[in-house]
Amino acid sequence: MTTLSGSCLCGTIHFIVPTPSRFEVCHCDDCRRWHGVSAIGVDLTIVTLTSGETALRWFNSSPPVERGFCETCGSSLFYRAKHDPRRWSVFHGALDDVPASIPLGPQHFVGRRPNLYRIEGRSD
Repeated sequence: MTTLSGSCLCGTIHFIVPTPSRFEVCHCDDCRRWHGVSAIGVDLTIVTLTSGETALRWFNSSPPVERGFCETCGSSLFYRAKHDPRRWSVFHGALDDVPASIPLGPQHFVGRRPNLYRIEGRSD
C-alpha cells in the first residue's frame, strides 16, 4: 500500500494516510468558514498519527461532526463524523507532495459554492 504524509503548518502534528483514489470537495457553509474557501479532501480514510497526537484538538462544529486542528498553529487538518470516529477526512492542504494524477471526485453542496469560481464541466 502506498501512502501520503502530511502535517500541520508548524510541524507539530505529522500523519500518514493511504494514497487516495480521488479527492472530494465540500462547498457547505461550515467548510467554507473553517477553511476560508471550499474544502478539498480525502473522505473517510484511516489516519495514522506519527507525531503530535497531544497537540490535536477537536472542535464540535455541528451535532454530527467535529473538526481536528493543531492547538499550536491552528491548522485545520481533519474532519470526522461522531458516529464513526475511526475514519477521518483529511484536507488536501495538509498533505505533502500530492500526485497530480489523483482526480477530483464528487462535489457536495454545489449550490452553496462561492460565485467567485466555476466548477469545471458545469455551466452554473
